Amino acid sequence: MEGFRVYLYDKNGNIIGIFLAPSQKKFEADKLKYCSEYREGENFISYTEIKNPILDKKTGELREMTISEQVQAGILILSDGQYLEGEEIKTVTKPNEWSVWDEDSHAWKVDNDLLNKKLEELREKALKDLAEAKSNFLNQPLEIEKNDKKYTFENNERNRNSLSLKMSLMWTLEQDKIEKVKVLNDKKMVEFIGLNRTELKVLAKKMQDILEIADVAEQMAVVGISRYNVEQMLELNVSDFFQN
Repeated sequence: MEGFRVYLYDKNGNIIGIFLAPSQKKFEADKLKYCSEYREGENFISYTEIKNPILDKKTGELREMTISEQVQAGILILSDGQYLEGEEIKTVTKPNEWSVWDEDSHAWKVDNDLLNKKLEELREKALKDLAEAKSNFLNQPLEIEKNDKKYTFENNERNRNSLSLKMSLMWTLEQDKIEKVKVLNDKKMVEFIGLNRTELKVLAKKMQDILEIADVAEQMAVVGISRYNVEQMLELNVSDFFQN
């Protein structure tokens, strides 16, 4: 069985060695028997390991450093957001990415350079998201009714351009309808149906309304993005601007 441990340190806090004795009582009765290197007044005995030793000026004894002494000695490094209050380390949570720690006031303070950088990043991202949101809004599928059946016109740029060319040719040739307009039926299968002038005007009106709403929404969003503060930008969802 392992014996009673005795730690011997020099006056600078350096460990000289670890010695074993049957018990603390027997060790104290004859210190030199179990620790021949012990010198009264020159080195120090401890019955527990001292990880950060310091010589106490008042008692003359070697002891463990307090928290504040460890900080002063550079053994314990406080991170940003931490400060010492007595012998307790207090932690203040960082409120955002654009604040820096002020050691004197023990508070996080806004760094305008970081704030402006973050705001610029958020605005750049918002403008990219805006372009995607507008595209999604413009390309929303449109419902067509024909002979009491419902169809879906895939309202993407390619189909819009194709329909526009057909309508232009139809008006030029003074035709009454377009025979082949690509749509999806209720089973999501491709069909080609004929649409007359009245039906085409309804479809064109739907597309025009969407375009106008998208343009107005985009303008409002761009103004907002240029004016919003960083908190507002963090809460911003550009898709909210696009509502039918």
